Parts: sequence; C-alpha cells; structure tokens
Amino acid sequence: HYSTKTNSNGCFNKIYAFGDSYTDTGNAQLLDSSKNLKKGQEKPNNGWLLIDFVRDALNISSLPPYKSVNANFSSGVNFAMAGATVFTEEFLSQHKINSTLMWKDGYHSFQTQIEWYNKFVSDIACKGKNNESCKADMENSLFWVGEIGIDDYVRALRSKVSLRWIKDMAMVHTSRLLATLLDSGAKYIVVEGLPPLGCYPFAKSSRHFVKDDMNCNAKINRVTKAHNHDLQDMLEGFRRRKGANVSISYADYFDAYKVITGNLNKFGFEDAFKACCGHHRNKILNFSFKILCGMSGAETCRHPDSYIHWDGIHLTEAMYRQLSEFFLHGNFCKPSFIHLIRVKKG
Repeated sequence: HYSTKTNSNGCFNKIYAFGDSYTDTGNAQLLDSSKNLKKGQEKPNNGWLLIDFVRDALNISSLPPYKSVNANFSSGVNFAMAGATVFTEEFLSQHKINSTLMWKDGYHSFQTQIEWYNKFVSDIACKGKNNESCKADMENSLFWVGEIGIDDYVRALRSKVSLRWIKDMAMVHTSRLLATLLDSGAKYIVVEGLPPLGCYPFAKSSRHFVKDDMNCNAKINRVTKAHNHDLQDMLEGFRRRKGANVSISYADYFDAYKVITGNLNKFGFEDAFKACCGHHRNKILNFSFKILCGMSGAETCRHPDSYIHWDGIHLTEAMYRQLSEFFLHGNFCKPSFIHLIRVKKG
C-alpha cells in the first residue's frame, strides 16, 4: 500500500484546514465549547491530530486556530471546529436532537467555517491585494478538508432523523465549501472521507445491532460507505469542471482504517475496538455515553499508543500518526498525495 516517499518539505508554506473535532486544534477550546476538555487541553485526544502530522511533514511549524488572539497566520489557519454540524441549531432543536455529547449547548454549523474563511481572506490574507495577486497566494497553499457530518451522525443515532438525510446535507455543505475554496483560488485540495463509524465504540455500544464483515455496526457502516461514495462522485464532478488547473485528492479513511484494524500487530496496536479513556461500565468497549472521557469516573489506560480509539468517539495520536503515513506516503489518497506534490513541483 506504500509508494516511494517524495520530499514534500517546503512544497507548501501555508495550510488552510477545515473540519470537526478530528481536525480542530483549539477553536472549540478557545470558544469554551467543551464539557470535558481540561484547562489548557486543546484537543479531545492524547496528542497530535492527523493535521498536525500533515503540517509537520510539510515543515510548517504551527497552524493556529482561527479564534486565536493575536496569532501569526503566516503559515495558514485552522478553521475546524469541534462539534461542527451540517444542520443548524434550529433544525436540531425542532427534531429534538438534544444529544450534544461532549459539547456544550450552542452549535456551529459548517457554514460558520465558510464565513470565517471569507472574512479571513478579505480582512487579512488578501487585504490590500488585487484579485489576481490574492488568488496567486491561494494557489500556492494546501487546503485540507477533514470529515464533515460525523457529529450529526453520532447525535442522531437515538433520534428519528434519517441518516441518509444527514448524508445528503453533508454533501451540500461539502460542495458549498469546495466551491468557496476554488472560487478564492485554491488549486491543491485534500478531502477526507469518513472512517467506518460503525466500528467505533459509540456505535458498538448499542445492545442490538447487525454485524458486518468487520464485526461492526452494519447499518452505520452502510451509511458511511454511501457517504464516501457520494463524496467521491462529487469530487470527480469538481475535477471535470476545473480540469487540470486543480488537484483534488480523496483521502480514503475507510480503507486505511480497515487495513490497520485488520493487521493490528503489524502496526503496533493491541485492540481494535476498546477505548483507552472511558468508563468500565462496558468492559469490552470501555465506553459509556453517560460518563465520557474527562468526566468524573472515567479512567485512562496506561499505554495509549497501543490503542486505536481514545475516548470511543476520537482516535489516539498513534492512530493518527499511522493514518498520516498512509495518506501522505501511501496509496490511500486518490490521486495520491505524492502525485499532488509532483504536480505542485511541476
């Protein structure tokens, strides 16, 4: 599954990142949106996220969250927001989706990230520049779009809202975001698909569910596959319309996760499903919706690097490290990230 590594050091001097808690490096913490992040803790896991490994591979020292005060945005911006949803607060309230998980009341839909980006471009990135020079700057940046829709799927599990409806809305928001980025001059974009959410402790904690070939929640994984199928079709549509002027790569989270969990020892992991940080009420999964990681009664494992799942909803730093290897140096980006780098270098 690996290609020959290509030196990407210095290929991009800026990254613009979008997504949810899988990509957020501090916006939720700065906005005080979390119920269980400890003081000074920026992310709901035990260390680096995937975007941190991407940044490091490109030799970019920092990627400050958009809500940072007096931050130096010369190396890019992280607009991702933990808890971001594709539905508005009004919709969730109307359909009685009250599960906020580890996030406080008050929602930030992905539309917020589009608004943040547009404001950043006009007020900071392109202030005093003409349209041509502004787009030229964006053309030399990497745009990384993390998962869109996970928080909606998780929150809607115990509601009557159709998971397929969430999928369709996730496509609308993704398309809107991509159109905004491309219109502003973006040329190099990586878009993450969804992991097999049916394999996560939160999805397997249900008492009754039909299992698939991965021993996971078949219903949720079917929706995840449909989401990824539609996402790839959408990306191909953007490629056809934009032609060779842009490089849009799909990061295959689902297959990368499946390969790792199917070869645990090879990649240094011991358990495919158990959460490192959680509550022992469920001894097999170490997960409880009532007592999440960071809350009173939750405990943390001794060796998180041997776990894939951190808290039953998010992954460990060790898992993100392995996924970054797959995406940056393997064949789990389509077209590969190596191909994107070669195009950038001409």
